[in-house]
Amino acid sequence: LSTIGYAESKNGVDFYHRRPLFAPEYPWEQFGCEDPRITKLGNKYFIFYTALSNWPPAPADIKIGVAVTTDFLRIEKHQVTDFNSKAMALFPQKIKGKMVGILTVNTDLPPAKIALAFFDNSSQIWEKEFWHRWLLKLSDYVLPLQRSEKDQVEVGAPPLKTKNGWLLLYSYIRNYLSPPSQFGVEAVLLDLTNPLKIIGRTPEPILVPNEEYEVYGRVGNVVFPSGAFIKNEKVYLYYGA
Repeated sequence: LSTIGYAESKNGVDFYHRRPLFAPEYPWEQFGCEDPRITKLGNKYFIFYTALSNWPPAPADIKIGVAVTTDFLRIEKHQVTDFNSKAMALFPQKIKGKMVGILTVNTDLPPAKIALAFFDNSSQIWEKEFWHRWLLKLSDYVLPLQRSEKDQVEVGAPPLKTKNGWLLLYSYIRNYLSPPSQFGVEAVLLDLTNPLKIIGRTPEPILVPNEEYEVYGRVGNVVFPSGAFIKNEKVYLYYGA
């Protein structure tokens, strides 16, 4: 049963005080909480995660949840989507007065799509009617990142602000539907005031499996981005292998 944990670090490499943060408690997440992506906006931390409502999960059982906290002690949880989706994150500041989310739709009903959502306030993030309206206009919010319908895309780390645009590091899996597939990490730069506008993107992966711990394992040949930060003009990327 997957749960979400919490640990501390002074240098981003050595972690201590590992402990549980939250676990499944509602029907829509009763079989697992996993793949957290965290953003601080104002005085709140928004932790988006994949919520599993059945096991083994069918596409309809894989949705997005969010845990909201200010102190990592009191946590408020909400179901975000009621359709097949995962890998959601929040931009770390408002854009033109709106909170902006980025998520992956139809991850288990490919072709998956990475899309943006614009919220007037935080409660709209888990408002069913908002998402019903949003789905009707999904094509207006999709970032066209797929080169082939055989490939798979998925949001990786929450967006990073740079002077030139929003940097999104995301998963690009070539030949996902016709193995052998190749996992890679790619990058796209989005306009600071209109993140639906793509300024530029990498034509090839910037990271692929080549280390022994990336190539060999129960699930081999995987690198998958999940968190990142910028320090002294360097990007530090955390990824699953």
